[in-house]
Amino acid sequence: MSQVPKFGFSAFLKLINANPKPQKRLVRDRFRPSTGGYDFHKSLRQRVQRIAFENLSFQAALASTAEIGKTAERESAIKGLRQFSEWREKNFGDLSACDSFLFESPKGFFKVEFTPNFLIELNGRRTAVHLWNTRQALSAGLVNATLCMVASRYPVEGRPDDFAVLSLQDGRLFKWSDATKETAAFGERLLDVLDLDFANARLEFGLPGAIEGDRPLEIPRS
Repeated sequence: MSQVPKFGFSAFLKLINANPKPQKRLVRDRFRPSTGGYDFHKSLRQRVQRIAFENLSFQAALASTAEIGKTAERESAIKGLRQFSEWREKNFGDLSACDSFLFESPKGFFKVEFTPNFLIELNGRRTAVHLWNTRQALSAGLVNATLCMVASRYPVEGRPDDFAVLSLQDGRLFKWSDATKETAAFGERLLDVLDLDFANARLEFGLPGAIEGDRPLEIPRS
């Protein structure tokens, strides 16, 4: 199958948490020509990685944000670093690296890469944590459903005990272990609905792809 879109995990969370009309637009955008775009949050991730794995102090990381030329990006990085520092004061276990994991939608119309920024032991569970620093609001139900997608497909070898998203907007930590069986089932249905949206977009852009019957899905937004 040609031109299978691939999402980074933050981009996928943005898609999942979007309202229906913007969501369909984000799907179509994946088939339009792109120059790659600018990674607004790269500067923050780099500094968190250096704090986690190179013993860079928080104060040094904060001071280094003066090197970020764009004001909005610099302010976002400062806010994210401060929130991360507050979270670390309460969760001070050792941080280690964790491999990313790529999975495919049920019908193969798109791929998602879960990229943990670090691995940390939380409540006795080795937890792979992905950082979120986008202003868009997150629904706990939708984030947990997305983490269920990852957990149900992650290989047994080298598997973490838990998977999480840490929002650097408000300090909330969303964990797969907090999800229910109903949440996991909802995540699978959500993947089916997105596959349908991607199939529709493929036909719109003249790409090969089949459409199956639509199955309505009520998506919680709180």
